[in-house]
Amino acid sequence: MWLIGKYARQLQSNNRGKGKNCQCTHFLWIFSILLLGTASPGMANQSSVRGTWFLSFDNDVIAQSDDDYTNGLQVGWASGYLESYLNGPVPSLVGKGLAKLPLVNRSGRQRFISHSLSHRIFTPSDTETEEPIPGDMPYSGLLFATLTAGAQDAHKMDAFSLHYGIAGPSARGEEVQNQFHKIIGSNDIKGWDNQIHDELLINLGYEHRRRLLAIGDRAAWGGDIIGQAGATLGNLVSMASLGIGARFGWHVPDDFGIPPQFFGEETIGARPFSPGEAESGIWGFVLLNGSYFGNAIFWDGNTFKDSMSVDYDPAIARLYVGLRGFVGKWSGGISLVTTTVPWDNPEDRNSQVYGRLGIQYTY
Repeated sequence: MWLIGKYARQLQSNNRGKGKNCQCTHFLWIFSILLLGTASPGMANQSSVRGTWFLSFDNDVIAQSDDDYTNGLQVGWASGYLESYLNGPVPSLVGKGLAKLPLVNRSGRQRFISHSLSHRIFTPSDTETEEPIPGDMPYSGLLFATLTAGAQDAHKMDAFSLHYGIAGPSARGEEVQNQFHKIIGSNDIKGWDNQIHDELLINLGYEHRRRLLAIGDRAAWGGDIIGQAGATLGNLVSMASLGIGARFGWHVPDDFGIPPQFFGEETIGARPFSPGEAESGIWGFVLLNGSYFGNAIFWDGNTFKDSMSVDYDPAIARLYVGLRGFVGKWSGGISLVTTTVPWDNPEDRNSQVYGRLGIQYTY
């Protein structure tokens, strides 16, 4: 929390010197206060609730490119199971609202709450020119927090999410990308003066997962097939998604651990339904996911102002192939993601590949 606060004060100081009103500073403080709720004395039974910290990182450096979806970073925390959202790590007013949600409040379900902070960067194909590039993805940085309330039983899981944050210069996409390039000894990206304008983000999301088939023995070699469906609505992205994934390996837990829909919470399927006795496990997974978009700020540009944008096919497909495992309280995974490129880009590519790394610690 101290680091988040320090970063927020630094941004505020930097922008005061430039005469700007940095809205992301206030956003970071809101996120800090929300996470501090996990230690609030008014939260009942928190001393007995276990939690999970997680970190995930996406980057297309594995494909030797810096275009389209270029980089993503997500850090967050998920609670242990809660008897009621009223006792969860959120302000009491939010807990009362979550306790009225459908599906997740059915009796006999394991409930949880998670908080995360995400940063995403999108760039066009040609990152060497300083001129605007019509017909290609605009430059955009996104910085947003996510509050998720989920619940599961042995066969299915439901999760509702709220995303809130900012897009545009205040999201610091240019600074993050060029600083990373300095670290790896690469050239600066030249076209960030053409990025979309500042815009506050608000988005709602829902995801459902269902175990369609169990394979083999969970205590030895086995796996499962999991179906996935969901939708989001807001000025960040509005879309409907459908997917199916398969897992197989040694000591595969009875959770719903497949990649979430795009911009989804990384940990919503990572909690096993029943406690496992294994100290370690490893398995491979594959997921095919399709989405149909109504709008996306990283393609359509700003909602209320004129900005760079690109015309695109609203249908997009993603294929995830990866390996995941755990040892004691630590777990992690690596995957390759191949996604279709749904517009006529200057390089005439119809797909993009990026890598995803993730690590979790449960206490």
